[in-house]
Amino acid sequence: MNKNELINPEARGFAGLIKNIMEPLNENREFQKKFKNVKKKYLINASNLNHAALVTINEGRLKVESIPNKPKSNLKKKIIGWDGFISMDSQIFLALAMDRISLLNIVSSWLLGKVKMKGILKLLSLLKIFELIKK
Repeated sequence: MNKNELINPEARGFAGLIKNIMEPLNENREFQKKFKNVKKKYLINASNLNHAALVTINEGRLKVESIPNKPKSNLKKKIIGWDGFISMDSQIFLALAMDRISLLNIVSSWLLGKVKMKGILKLLSLLKIFELIKK
């Protein structure tokens, strides 16, 4: 499958949840100002669910689309073109989004293999986005 066949602009499942959490940032002036020169794609995969969320930031606008995460080859960087990738159980992600788990716990989960990350330095800007969501 090619990229256009995989990406569903109608966010389904886990991607729909991410969309509801993140897309209100499009109305946030602070987000628009901080990310006005940013063009990045982040792939957030809930390993225990059926769809991953592709979060695209394009010059101060955020868009969330869904990608089926089975087979795993659908999530490859060559196919999707993401800058940063994070994969974890949906419960860990929700705990992070609701500020019930610390960044230190995420690092320990990463060391234990419960969380997978690629493009770690680029994922730092994703953490800045989560900080704006919490405000």
